[in-house]
Amino acid sequence: MDLKEFLAEKRPAIVKRWFDYVLETYPVQTSELLKSGKSRFTNPVGNIISESLASIFDELVAHLGAEGLEPGGADRLGEFLENVIRVRAVQDFTASGALGFIFSLKKAVMEEAKGSGSLNSQPGREEFYRQMMEFGALVDRLALGAFDFYMQCKEKIYELKAVEVRSHTYRLLQQANLLVEKKEEEEKGKSPSGGKDCNDCSGCGEDQKSKN
Repeated sequence: MDLKEFLAEKRPAIVKRWFDYVLETYPVQTSELLKSGKSRFTNPVGNIISESLASIFDELVAHLGAEGLEPGGADRLGEFLENVIRVRAVQDFTASGALGFIFSLKKAVMEEAKGSGSLNSQPGREEFYRQMMEFGALVDRLALGAFDFYMQCKEKIYELKAVEVRSHTYRLLQQANLLVEKKEEEEKGKSPSGGKDCNDCSGCGEDQKSKN
């Protein structure tokens, strides 16, 4: 059995292991909540993570051994991955903590292979190992692309927070009557000489001398 056949056969067990590894990155209470059900209505976050992980796995297996992802496959894979990253980008994770779940897929596959004895089976053990290395490299490339999208998400979050802080500060100043409208400032700065500041020029005095 080659790796692609193995991954297809063990898909439910591998995806479950992967999902469990992801849940381990959360506090116990949150983990139990995410595990409690996968309905999109009663547990939307758990549903997004579970379904996205399964779809990511399917796309990776489908393209194992190929020269690269065709445009459609890359788009689908990116979409499923982004669903999970969007969730974890707004949660209390460091960059490494938010994206570490991707590498745990390799651990899930390895543990399942060990448990089934596939790593010790003959013949074809060397080829199986070679394909495992290829699959691991595919996961690593996925993680690199995920980091770029994660940073985009964080930048957007920081921008939204900055806008929120400016808006909140403006409202506080407004409530404290510490804001002066621009039009009012312009009116205060005008002088009888037609807009010139009386403190900065002697226009009025010069006009008075010409009249005399």
